[in-house]
Amino acid sequence: MRKSLATYLLGIAFATGTPLSIAQEAVEQPAGEVESLETRVARLERENLELKSAVLRRLPESDPAENEDKYYRVDSANAFAANSELRSAVDTILAEQKSVAEDEEIEVGKDSSMTASWKNGVEIQSKDKAFRLHVGGRYQFDGSAFSVDPAIQTVETPGVGAPFNHINTPYTDGVDFRRARFRMDGTMHENIDFAAEFDFINSNNYFTSLTPTAPGIFPQNPLPTAVTAPTDLWWTFTKLPVVGNIRVGNQKEAIGFEHLVSSRFQPFMERSYNQDTFYGGSFNGFTPGISMFNTMWEERGTWNIGVYKPGINIFAYNNNSQDYAVTGRVTALPWYVDEGRGLTHLGFSASVRSGYNDVYRYRTRDAIRSGISSTWPLPADTGNLLLSRQTWLNTELAMVRGPWTLQSEYLVDFSDDVRTVNSTTGVAGPNLGTAVYHGGYVQLLCFLTGENDRYSFERAAFDRVVPYENFFLMPGECGNIFGLGAWQVGARYNYLNLNSAGLNGGILNNFSAGLNWYLNPNMKVQFDYMATYRISDASVNVPVNRGGTGWIHGWGFRIAQDF
Repeated sequence: MRKSLATYLLGIAFATGTPLSIAQEAVEQPAGEVESLETRVARLERENLELKSAVLRRLPESDPAENEDKYYRVDSANAFAANSELRSAVDTILAEQKSVAEDEEIEVGKDSSMTASWKNGVEIQSKDKAFRLHVGGRYQFDGSAFSVDPAIQTVETPGVGAPFNHINTPYTDGVDFRRARFRMDGTMHENIDFAAEFDFINSNNYFTSLTPTAPGIFPQNPLPTAVTAPTDLWWTFTKLPVVGNIRVGNQKEAIGFEHLVSSRFQPFMERSYNQDTFYGGSFNGFTPGISMFNTMWEERGTWNIGVYKPGINIFAYNNNSQDYAVTGRVTALPWYVDEGRGLTHLGFSASVRSGYNDVYRYRTRDAIRSGISSTWPLPADTGNLLLSRQTWLNTELAMVRGPWTLQSEYLVDFSDDVRTVNSTTGVAGPNLGTAVYHGGYVQLLCFLTGENDRYSFERAAFDRVVPYENFFLMPGECGNIFGLGAWQVGARYNYLNLNSAGLNGGILNNFSAGLNWYLNPNMKVQFDYMATYRISDASVNVPVNRGGTGWIHGWGFRIAQDF
């Protein structure tokens, strides 16, 4: 700020004939007087224009060239001397300012005073931005209703199966708080970012007795219990040479475009089946580990690679010695115009992992849900499988053309040395070789009010929707006045295939339609309809008895706020 002001003042001094010492004295004012200096500069410039206008009005109109020569002619020697003096003064001032800036950069946190502001949440920040704290959270209230074919509503026999296996429940109408999270994040000592977020609406199955009355038969049903679980819980070391950033702690693995878009900004009430089946599932989408990431190609691309300890729990722990996961992602923006109103995003991500103690369960909940999470029905489910290794390959495409957004992904999973586990005896079945599971989606959305999806260069994913006009309704002198907010419609086709290697986990074809009303950047209302067609072949081995083939229709409503 002061560097540009210094050059501007000296330029005015040279152009108007103001003595250089006066201009230089004005530049050397303390930083706190920058605003008053800007006011003085504006006044001087205005007076200079008025003076020039007055002089020109007094000049004869007959010979402009002569008048110009008479009143504005500068001797070449004097002009060179003036330019040299100006150049020397500017170089001296800029050198002094650079030295002061370097000293201030070394002494981080010298000024500990902080100011508060609203930036999509309460944010407190020091003047040098070396310290920052954001306090916020999110909560989402859902309501849903279902119409389901009788073949799909078949429920497993209660109490049969190993402990902590999910006891499936039918689709039922209901309400619930989908998420209720409290978050603190910020910056410490300029180059350490942190985040600590906890979800208070999560659950686990608790068995009142773990003593079987017979092999695999337990006397009482599991009780769903609400628990608090960590989500983002990490530190990031920033501005590092070569690698850019290193993050340590519980975090999202860099796989899947929609996985990396916050649940605050999702255009449908639930993500696609890929989230639950692969990179979300029983571990809530967050994995403890360490990752390195940065932007490249002048922020037109990103890379991310990490090593993690995968789990099948929501509490971010794993104490099995052999478990590991290596996950990486690379993205590019080959086309980006009009500040993101036109863009094309391409991405590829992959993960090689062991599962949790060589056990993994492929299953998903549906696109609309109600009730506590541990009781949601599972329309597709393989049951617990033993395997030696998993390989996930995922492709991404996202395009924005003004108010229109096209987004698509497809993931293929290769699970090696798959074996089933008998839920009654716990005995492993024969080796079935490599199972190939896969799924993906394509969705098209449009803002009826003209906004566009905003792109985050750092995360290479979509960010917060900001309406052109916030919603409001209040009385006015000539009737009620109101603001529309932002309105968006969308449709999605969602596919999942868990039939492979002679196992029938189910095939799902889902069609969803949605209407989103963004009241302001921090609040939205969503209306979703889904129609899921489930295919289950009873002639194939069914690890989990989840019923037959048929349709599942659902209607959902959500009101959400984040800050």
